[in-house]
Amino acid sequence: MKPSVLLALVLFGCSRQADIYEQPDALVTPPKPNDAEDLPSVPDLDLQEFPECSTRPEGECRGVNDFPCAFTDYAADVIEQCFHATECTADGWVSVTLGDDGCLSDIGMESLDEAFVECLKDTIAPINCPCDETTHTVFLGVANDGCPGVTDPDE
Repeated sequence: MKPSVLLALVLFGCSRQADIYEQPDALVTPPKPNDAEDLPSVPDLDLQEFPECSTRPEGECRGVNDFPCAFTDYAADVIEQCFHATECTADGWVSVTLGDDGCLSDIGMESLDEAFVECLKDTIAPINCPCDETTHTVFLGVANDGCPGVTDPDE
């Protein structure tokens, strides 16, 4: 092989270029609160309208025999249902807490949305779960302005 061809191969053959770019996510989730106490409790959350906790019917928060408490799965479903029922306008972190008696004891919310809180309360407070004190926390997003894929009937 001629030296000039060999030199050309060495110069151009070993040259590599890579356009590596990691596109940032459109939405950055803020860090999860360490516990429910990091979220402000919903003010004036009136749970007195519901019967004594021990007399409430058991809700859909029962797991399998070995693990009877499935509150986190149930709470995640209720939060999603209430989010959609209130037209996907709630924002930030939300937490729901069961007391030692298995009944709703607190709702924490970073950015208060009264309709969303009412939905959570009206769905979770009337039932009793076979659980010890537990909290489930979910991030709803930032600046939600309606459910994606749903068109406004007024448009």
